[in-house]
Amino acid sequence: MDKNTGKQLYEIAFLATPSLVEGEVLDFLQKIKNEAQSLGALIEDEGTIEKIRLSYPIKKQTEANFGNFKFTLENEKIETLNSKIKSDPKILRLICVKSVRAPQRQISTKPFRQTPFEIKPVQGWSAPNEKEEPAANVEEIDKKLEEILGK
Repeated sequence: MDKNTGKQLYEIAFLATPSLVEGEVLDFLQKIKNEAQSLGALIEDEGTIEKIRLSYPIKKQTEANFGNFKFTLENEKIETLNSKIKSDPKILRLICVKSVRAPQRQISTKPFRQTPFEIKPVQGWSAPNEKEEPAANVEEIDKKLEEILGK
């Protein structure tokens, strides 16, 4: 809630009759926004409206147009807005809830620093103590092979 203005952020979500065609649906959403603005609301998020299938029938309807938008308004005027919108026969269901602004995601400006990879030995295990011998030349290898083979 803004302490200076006494306004609260709200979100309205509603189900409207499916008999509205595409152009009428957008006009209906605009009509609801205009009613909110007539009471002094500031529209924060325009919202959308789309046709959905309902999980269970509401007023004998199995489909509806779902719409929503966010706005700021004084606490005293929210009941007036609810009653105005609910009185419209095209509204199947309506809910108006207090909302909160999503916090701004902070972007880190620090450069990425990779820590050096460290190998830790496993307890109770030691690496073999073999030393690598330098590669011998071909003649020495031949001599050793002759000794082993007995030639």
